Amino acid sequence: MRIGIDLGATKIIAGIVDNNGRVIKAYKIPTERSDGYERVIDRVITLIHTIVRKGKLHWNDIERIGIAAAGQIDKDSKTVIFSPNLRWHNVPIKQDIERAFKIEVVLENDVNAATYGEWKFGLQERFSNVIGVFVGTGIGGGLMINGKLYRGYQHVGGEIGHMIVNPHGYPCHCGTSGCFEAYCGGSYIIERVQKFIQKGYRGKLWDIIQGKVDELHVGHIEEAYCLGDSLCKNIWEEVIEYMGTGLASLVNLLNPEVIVMGGGVIQGTKFLITDACNVMERRAMKASIKDVRIEKAQFGDTAAIMGVAFISD
Repeated sequence: MRIGIDLGATKIIAGIVDNNGRVIKAYKIPTERSDGYERVIDRVITLIHTIVRKGKLHWNDIERIGIAAAGQIDKDSKTVIFSPNLRWHNVPIKQDIERAFKIEVVLENDVNAATYGEWKFGLQERFSNVIGVFVGTGIGGGLMINGKLYRGYQHVGGEIGHMIVNPHGYPCHCGTSGCFEAYCGGSYIIERVQKFIQKGYRGKLWDIIQGKVDELHVGHIEEAYCLGDSLCKNIWEEVIEYMGTGLASLVNLLNPEVIVMGGGVIQGTKFLITDACNVMERRAMKASIKDVRIEKAQFGDTAAIMGVAFISD
Protein backbone atom coordinates (compact mmCIF):
# COMPACT_ATOMS: atom_id res chain seq x y z
CA MET A 1 0.00 0.00 0.00
CA ARG A 2 0.97 3.62 -0.50
CA ILE A 3 -0.28 6.79 1.12
CA GLY A 4 -0.90 9.88 -0.98
CA ILE A 5 -1.35 13.35 0.52
CA ASP A 6 -2.75 16.29 -1.44
CA LEU A 7 -1.73 19.41 0.47
CA GLY A 8 -3.55 22.43 -0.92
CA ALA A 9 -4.29 25.96 0.17
CA THR A 10 -7.73 25.14 1.62
CA LYS A 11 -7.77 21.39 2.29
CA ILE A 12 -5.55 18.39 2.98
CA ILE A 13 -6.67 15.04 1.55
CA ALA A 14 -5.02 11.75 2.51
CA GLY A 15 -5.68 8.47 0.77
CA ILE A 16 -4.57 4.84 0.93
CA VAL A 17 -3.71 3.73 -2.61
CA ASP A 18 -3.30 0.13 -3.73
CA ASN A 19 -0.93 -1.11 -6.43
CA ASN A 20 -3.60 -0.62 -9.11
CA GLY A 21 -4.00 3.05 -8.24
CA ARG A 22 -7.35 2.60 -6.49
CA VAL A 23 -7.95 4.87 -3.52
CA ILE A 24 -9.16 2.50 -0.80
CA LYS A 25 -9.92 5.12 1.84
CA ALA A 26 -9.64 8.91 1.82
CA TYR A 27 -10.00 11.55 4.50
CA LYS A 28 -10.15 15.33 4.20
CA ILE A 29 -9.41 18.13 6.69
CA PRO A 30 -9.04 21.91 6.30
CA THR A 31 -5.47 23.16 5.81
CA GLU A 32 -5.81 26.19 8.09
CA ARG A 33 -2.77 27.75 6.43
CA SER A 34 -3.01 30.88 8.57
CA ASP A 35 -1.71 28.80 11.51
CA GLY A 36 1.70 28.58 9.81
CA TYR A 37 3.87 25.79 8.42
CA GLU A 38 4.61 23.94 11.67
CA ARG A 39 0.94 23.60 12.61
CA VAL A 40 0.00 22.48 9.10
CA ILE A 41 2.67 19.77 9.18
CA ASP A 42 1.40 18.63 12.59
CA ARG A 43 -2.02 18.25 11.00
CA VAL A 44 -0.55 16.22 8.13
CA ILE A 45 1.24 13.90 10.58
CA THR A 46 -1.93 13.44 12.62
CA LEU A 47 -3.91 12.71 9.44
CA ILE A 48 -1.41 10.03 8.38
CA HIS A 49 -1.69 8.36 11.80
CA THR A 50 -5.48 8.50 11.49
CA ILE A 51 -5.62 6.95 8.04
CA VAL A 52 -3.24 4.13 9.02
CA ARG A 53 -5.31 3.38 12.12
CA LYS A 54 -8.69 3.54 10.39
CA GLY A 55 -7.38 1.59 7.42
CA LYS A 56 -6.17 -1.13 9.84
CA LEU A 57 -2.69 -1.03 8.33
CA HIS A 58 0.65 -1.87 9.86
CA TRP A 59 3.50 0.57 9.26
CA ASN A 60 5.48 -2.11 7.41
CA ASP A 61 2.57 -2.38 4.93
CA ILE A 62 3.35 1.12 3.66
CA GLU A 63 5.79 1.31 0.77
CA ARG A 64 5.75 5.08 0.30
CA ILE A 65 4.23 8.34 1.47
CA GLY A 66 3.70 10.76 -1.39
CA ILE A 67 3.17 14.47 -0.69
CA ALA A 68 1.62 16.57 -3.46
CA ALA A 69 2.12 20.17 -2.32
CA ALA A 70 1.02 23.42 -3.89
CA GLY A 71 4.24 25.23 -4.80
CA GLN A 72 7.64 25.06 -6.46
CA ILE A 73 9.79 22.11 -5.39
CA ASP A 74 13.60 22.25 -5.15
CA LYS A 75 14.95 19.27 -7.11
CA ASP A 76 17.95 18.70 -4.82
CA SER A 77 16.81 19.46 -1.27
CA LYS A 78 13.18 18.52 -1.95
CA THR A 79 11.91 21.55 -0.09
CA VAL A 80 8.98 23.73 -1.10
CA ILE A 81 10.84 26.79 -2.37
CA PHE A 82 7.80 29.01 -2.75
CA SER A 83 4.08 28.48 -2.47
CA PRO A 84 2.09 31.69 -3.10
CA ASN A 85 -1.22 30.26 -1.93
CA LEU A 86 0.14 28.40 1.12
CA ARG A 87 2.43 31.40 1.78
CA TRP A 88 5.47 29.21 2.38
CA HIS A 89 9.12 29.89 1.60
CA ASN A 90 11.83 27.18 1.76
CA VAL A 91 10.05 24.67 4.00
CA PRO A 92 11.60 21.17 4.51
CA ILE A 93 8.41 19.14 4.25
CA LYS A 94 10.00 15.93 2.90
CA GLN A 95 12.54 15.80 5.72
CA ASP A 96 9.94 16.58 8.39
CA ILE A 97 7.56 13.82 7.28
CA GLU A 98 10.38 11.26 6.87
CA ARG A 99 11.62 12.11 10.36
CA ALA A 100 8.14 11.47 11.76
CA PHE A 101 7.56 8.09 10.07
CA LYS A 102 10.93 6.67 8.91
CA ILE A 103 9.29 5.85 5.56
CA GLU A 104 10.36 7.04 2.11
CA VAL A 105 8.63 10.31 1.23
CA VAL A 106 8.24 11.56 -2.34
CA LEU A 107 7.49 15.28 -2.74
CA GLU A 108 5.94 16.65 -5.92
CA ASN A 109 4.07 19.73 -7.04
CA ASP A 110 0.35 19.08 -6.54
CA VAL A 111 -0.75 19.73 -10.11
CA ASN A 112 2.15 17.77 -11.59
CA ALA A 113 0.90 14.91 -9.42
CA ALA A 114 -2.74 15.41 -10.45
CA THR A 115 -1.82 15.59 -14.14
CA TYR A 116 0.28 12.45 -13.81
CA GLY A 117 -2.54 10.66 -11.99
CA GLU A 118 -5.08 11.61 -14.67
CA TRP A 119 -2.67 10.47 -17.39
CA LYS A 120 -1.43 7.22 -15.81
CA PHE A 121 -4.84 5.91 -14.79
CA GLY A 122 -7.09 7.46 -17.44
CA LEU A 123 -5.30 8.67 -20.56
CA GLN A 124 -2.03 6.77 -20.87
CA GLU A 125 -3.24 4.20 -23.40
CA ARG A 126 -4.53 6.89 -25.79
CA PHE A 127 -2.34 9.98 -25.40
CA SER A 128 1.29 10.96 -24.80
CA ASN A 129 1.07 14.77 -24.85
CA VAL A 130 -1.23 16.14 -22.17
CA ILE A 131 -1.57 19.48 -20.39
CA GLY A 132 -3.27 19.61 -17.01
CA VAL A 133 -4.98 22.88 -16.06
CA PHE A 134 -6.39 22.78 -12.54
CA VAL A 135 -8.37 25.83 -11.46
CA GLY A 136 -9.03 26.11 -7.75
CA THR A 137 -7.84 28.71 -5.24
CA GLY A 138 -5.29 29.59 -7.94
CA ILE A 139 -4.31 27.86 -11.18
CA GLY A 140 -1.82 25.02 -11.39
CA GLY A 141 -0.47 23.25 -14.42
CA GLY A 142 1.17 19.98 -15.36
CA LEU A 143 2.84 18.94 -18.62
CA MET A 144 3.14 15.40 -19.98
CA ILE A 145 5.39 15.50 -23.05
CA ASN A 146 5.95 12.28 -25.01
CA GLY A 147 4.72 10.27 -22.04
CA LYS A 148 7.01 11.91 -19.49
CA LEU A 149 6.29 14.54 -16.87
CA TYR A 150 8.09 17.74 -17.83
CA ARG A 151 9.42 19.64 -14.82
CA GLY A 152 11.92 22.00 -16.45
CA TYR A 153 15.63 22.56 -15.87
CA GLN A 154 15.31 23.26 -12.13
CA HIS A 155 12.12 21.18 -11.71
CA VAL A 156 9.98 24.30 -11.29
CA GLY A 157 8.48 24.42 -14.79
CA GLY A 158 4.82 24.09 -15.70
CA GLU A 159 3.71 27.17 -13.75
CA ILE A 160 0.77 27.75 -16.07
CA GLY A 161 -1.02 29.91 -13.51
CA HIS A 162 1.82 32.42 -13.61
CA MET A 163 1.88 32.98 -17.34
CA ILE A 164 1.56 36.74 -17.77
CA VAL A 165 -1.65 37.44 -19.68
CA ASN A 166 -1.72 41.19 -18.99
CA PRO A 167 1.48 42.89 -17.73
CA HIS A 168 -0.55 45.78 -16.31
CA GLY A 169 -3.26 43.61 -14.81
CA TYR A 170 -4.46 42.45 -11.41
CA PRO A 171 -1.86 41.83 -8.68
CA CYS A 172 -1.00 38.17 -8.02
CA HIS A 173 0.01 36.49 -4.77
CA CYS A 174 3.30 35.50 -6.42
CA GLY A 175 4.40 39.13 -6.23
CA THR A 176 3.92 40.26 -9.81
CA SER A 177 0.80 41.30 -11.72
CA GLY A 178 -1.28 40.15 -14.64
CA CYS A 179 -0.90 36.40 -14.09
CA PHE A 180 -3.38 33.91 -15.58
CA GLU A 181 -4.17 32.91 -11.97
CA ALA A 182 -4.94 36.49 -10.94
CA TYR A 183 -7.65 36.63 -13.62
CA CYS A 184 -9.11 33.13 -13.36
CA GLY A 185 -8.15 31.65 -9.98
CA GLY A 186 -11.15 31.09 -7.73
CA SER A 187 -10.00 33.11 -4.73
CA TYR A 188 -9.18 36.12 -6.91
CA ILE A 189 -12.57 36.07 -8.65
CA ILE A 190 -14.42 35.80 -5.34
CA GLU A 191 -12.36 38.61 -3.82
CA ARG A 192 -13.24 40.96 -6.68
CA VAL A 193 -16.96 40.26 -6.28
CA GLN A 194 -16.87 40.52 -2.49
CA LYS A 195 -15.32 43.99 -2.70
CA PHE A 196 -18.34 45.25 -4.63
CA ILE A 197 -20.77 43.58 -2.22
CA GLN A 198 -18.97 45.15 0.74
CA LYS A 199 -19.40 48.53 -0.94
CA GLY A 200 -23.16 47.96 -1.05
CA TYR A 201 -23.79 46.18 -4.36
CA ARG A 202 -26.98 44.16 -4.45
CA GLY A 203 -28.47 42.23 -7.32
CA LYS A 204 -29.48 38.73 -8.33
CA LEU A 205 -26.28 37.42 -6.77
CA TRP A 206 -27.35 38.72 -3.36
CA ASP A 207 -30.57 36.73 -3.62
CA ILE A 208 -28.68 33.59 -4.66
CA ILE A 209 -26.32 33.71 -1.67
CA GLN A 210 -29.08 35.01 0.66
CA GLY A 211 -26.69 37.60 2.03
CA LYS A 212 -24.11 35.00 3.12
CA VAL A 213 -21.07 36.72 1.61
CA ASP A 214 -18.59 34.39 3.32
CA GLU A 215 -20.19 31.40 1.55
CA LEU A 216 -19.82 32.89 -1.94
CA HIS A 217 -18.19 30.59 -4.51
CA VAL A 218 -17.64 30.77 -8.25
CA GLY A 219 -20.68 28.63 -9.01
CA HIS A 220 -22.86 31.38 -7.52
CA ILE A 221 -21.13 33.97 -9.70
CA GLU A 222 -21.69 31.93 -12.87
CA GLU A 223 -25.33 31.35 -11.91
CA ALA A 224 -25.89 35.08 -11.35
CA TYR A 225 -24.16 35.81 -14.67
CA CYS A 226 -26.59 33.47 -16.43
CA LEU A 227 -29.49 35.34 -14.79
CA GLY A 228 -28.21 38.70 -16.02
CA ASP A 229 -26.72 40.12 -12.81
CA SER A 230 -24.81 43.19 -14.01
CA LEU A 231 -21.80 42.84 -11.71
CA CYS A 232 -21.37 39.14 -12.39
CA LYS A 233 -21.85 39.70 -16.13
CA ASN A 234 -18.84 42.02 -16.24
CA ILE A 235 -16.64 39.89 -14.03
CA TRP A 236 -17.59 36.49 -15.47
CA GLU A 237 -17.22 37.61 -19.08
CA GLU A 238 -13.69 38.69 -18.19
CA VAL A 239 -13.01 35.29 -16.62
CA ILE A 240 -14.26 33.48 -19.74
CA GLU A 241 -12.17 35.65 -22.06
CA TYR A 242 -8.97 35.24 -20.09
CA MET A 243 -9.53 31.53 -19.52
CA GLY A 244 -9.96 30.97 -23.24
CA THR A 245 -6.98 33.20 -24.02
CA GLY A 246 -4.77 31.29 -21.59
CA LEU A 247 -5.80 27.97 -23.13
CA ALA A 248 -5.15 29.33 -26.62
CA SER A 249 -1.65 30.38 -25.56
CA LEU A 250 -0.94 26.86 -24.26
CA VAL A 251 -2.23 25.31 -27.47
CA ASN A 252 -0.09 27.62 -29.61
CA LEU A 253 3.02 26.94 -27.52
CA LEU A 254 2.76 23.20 -26.91
CA ASN A 255 0.27 21.75 -29.42
CA PRO A 256 -1.01 19.05 -27.03
CA GLU A 257 -3.29 16.14 -27.84
CA VAL A 258 -5.42 16.80 -24.75
CA ILE A 259 -5.97 19.52 -22.17
CA VAL A 260 -7.36 18.04 -18.94
CA MET A 261 -9.22 20.57 -16.81
CA GLY A 262 -9.99 20.05 -13.15
CA GLY A 263 -10.09 21.73 -9.75
CA GLY A 264 -12.82 23.29 -7.67
CA VAL A 265 -13.69 26.08 -10.11
CA ILE A 266 -14.13 23.61 -12.98
CA GLN A 267 -16.11 21.20 -10.80
CA GLY A 268 -18.26 24.01 -9.39
CA THR A 269 -19.35 25.58 -12.69
CA LYS A 270 -21.59 24.30 -15.46
CA PHE A 271 -20.54 26.14 -18.60
CA LEU A 272 -17.03 27.49 -18.03
CA ILE A 273 -15.21 24.84 -20.08
CA THR A 274 -17.58 25.25 -23.03
CA ASP A 275 -17.50 29.06 -22.90
CA ALA A 276 -13.71 29.19 -22.55
CA CYS A 277 -13.26 26.69 -25.40
CA ASN A 278 -15.22 28.99 -27.70
CA VAL A 279 -12.71 31.75 -26.94
CA MET A 280 -9.78 29.36 -27.30
CA GLU A 281 -10.94 28.22 -30.73
CA ARG A 282 -11.31 31.83 -31.84
CA ARG A 283 -7.87 32.85 -30.62
CA ALA A 284 -5.64 29.82 -31.21
CA MET A 285 -3.75 29.23 -34.45
CA LYS A 286 -5.69 26.85 -36.67
CA ALA A 287 -2.90 24.32 -37.16
CA SER A 288 -2.07 24.33 -33.45
CA ILE A 289 -5.62 23.63 -32.32
CA LYS A 290 -6.47 21.02 -34.95
CA ASP A 291 -7.78 17.86 -33.21
CA VAL A 292 -6.93 19.13 -29.71
CA ARG A 293 -9.34 17.66 -27.15
CA ILE A 294 -10.53 19.30 -23.95
CA GLU A 295 -11.52 16.81 -21.27
CA LYS A 296 -12.79 17.25 -17.74
CA ALA A 297 -10.62 15.55 -15.11
CA GLN A 298 -11.95 12.09 -14.20
CA PHE A 299 -10.65 11.55 -10.69
CA GLY A 300 -11.54 14.77 -8.88
CA ASP A 301 -9.93 15.19 -5.47
CA THR A 302 -8.09 11.87 -5.71
CA ALA A 303 -6.04 12.57 -8.88
CA ALA A 304 -3.08 14.10 -7.01
CA ILE A 305 -3.17 11.31 -4.39
CA MET A 306 -3.07 8.66 -7.11
CA GLY A 307 -0.35 10.46 -9.03
CA VAL A 308 2.01 11.17 -6.14
CA ALA A 309 1.67 7.58 -4.91
CA PHE A 310 3.28 6.36 -8.16
CA ILE A 311 5.21 9.28 -9.65
CA SER A 312 8.95 8.85 -10.12
CA ASP A 313 11.89 11.06 -11.02
